[in-house]
Amino acid sequence: MSKMIGCKAGFHHLKSYQGWLWGLAGLALALRLFHLGAWSFWHDEALTILLARKPLPDLVAITAADVHPPLYFLLVKLFLVLGQSEFMVRLPSALCSVGAVVMLYLIGRDLFEERVGLVSSFIMTVSPLQIFYAQEARMYAQLLLLTGCAVWAFIRALRDNRRRWWGLFIASAALASYTAYFSLPVFLAMALYVLLVDRRRERILSFGVSLAVVAGLYLPWLGVFFSQTRAVLASYWIETPHLLTLLTTLAGFFAGISLPAVWIAVSLAVTLFVFFAILNNVRHALSEGSADSPALWWLLLWLGVPLLGTYLVSLVRPLFQLRTVLTASLPVYLLVGWGLIRTPRPWLNQGLFAPTLMIMLLALFNFYFDPAYSKPPWREAAAYVRDRAQSGDVALHASDGSYLPFLVYDPTIPQVLLPGDPEIARVNAPSQAIVAAVTAPRQEVIAAVQEYRRAWLVLGMDQAIDYQLSQKDYFDQHYRLVDEIRVGGIYILRYALDQ
Repeated sequence: MSKMIGCKAGFHHLKSYQGWLWGLAGLALALRLFHLGAWSFWHDEALTILLARKPLPDLVAITAADVHPPLYFLLVKLFLVLGQSEFMVRLPSALCSVGAVVMLYLIGRDLFEERVGLVSSFIMTVSPLQIFYAQEARMYAQLLLLTGCAVWAFIRALRDNRRRWWGLFIASAALASYTAYFSLPVFLAMALYVLLVDRRRERILSFGVSLAVVAGLYLPWLGVFFSQTRAVLASYWIETPHLLTLLTTLAGFFAGISLPAVWIAVSLAVTLFVFFAILNNVRHALSEGSADSPALWWLLLWLGVPLLGTYLVSLVRPLFQLRTVLTASLPVYLLVGWGLIRTPRPWLNQGLFAPTLMIMLLALFNFYFDPAYSKPPWREAAAYVRDRAQSGDVALHASDGSYLPFLVYDPTIPQVLLPGDPEIARVNAPSQAIVAAVTAPRQEVIAAVQEYRRAWLVLGMDQAIDYQLSQKDYFDQHYRLVDEIRVGGIYILRYALDQ
């Protein structure tokens, strides 16, 4: 395994890169804090806040109805003590993402050299996709930090087999398992590497014992894991992925989702061109028995098991989304970093990667400044209703896409979720279960309005558009429309209920 980590540089050589590392960490922090509170909370983030507000026993019990473990929500609960603004609630994700950038440097340094670590971390630093999840009040940035830490401890432990590294692996792997189930393919990739590439008996034994300890720490949640897995397999809303989905996912790791259609096609072409050129360099290195071969085998497994494994499973039971394979983005950045530094003609790969970098910067600009890629303005919509609501008013929602953010932003008047599209409820059962657990039961229209004089009907048009429009038609036929306004793409209609 010593070949996998490479020769360690002298102290003075390492020290010369510390300034670059601190500068990179500072840039990562600045990019992740910039506009951190600019966007409104959307459905999933609002669900995070509503769950984190619950008492600790209720939080854990309700999480069991979701499709995620509880650790991230517990972290957010700690930060709610400091404030419940968009900035503060998203701050844990931003800090975790910065930590993941530093962790990627450490992995690249120990696998190859400091320059590979720095280049790989720079790519992650400016990736619009990574910044998107760093500014999302969800568990994905925390997952990258913990899986990255587990990988770093794993390669260190395989090098010298010291208990402290196995201990760090156990701790980070257990925490990652309690953060998201998407960490599990990474541990499978580790097992394959130890068995097929490293193959040293004492390392296999140490890894097996460490993984057994992780499993023991996970026992309290194991029953919930199986029940959640059954719920997802029985009813989930993801479409079956196509082969093109794999390619767009690889490109998405770099450019994210903030590009117009024509630039998405350009990004796909230029990114895949340089990535497959680097994979060709990897093939040559492996066939020639390069000193980098063990590390490259590890990166291929770390990439392939989450990406290809999830894709193959999704052909039977669709689970494949960009965020479900996000752990595969780290080895992609490392492979590109290796290709830009350690190939026989690195200048060629650097020239090929330049257009991808320019597209990344364009996407990053769009992410920050183009309203077309912002989240729906639920904060402004709720403020509009809150400032004009009177005694005897009720806010009605045809979708939990508007209902959950309004519960966070506008607790001054009653919020009621009308019975939704039965198709949505059927195919999204796990999500519906946790929404029901943190909110009040849905009500039919007549029951929802009978105690009030005016109703604010909020239509987010985020899902089940025909159903939402049917609710508007019902109110138009039975009640008098007082006024109507559109806030962004959100329709807000006020009805007098006494006519």
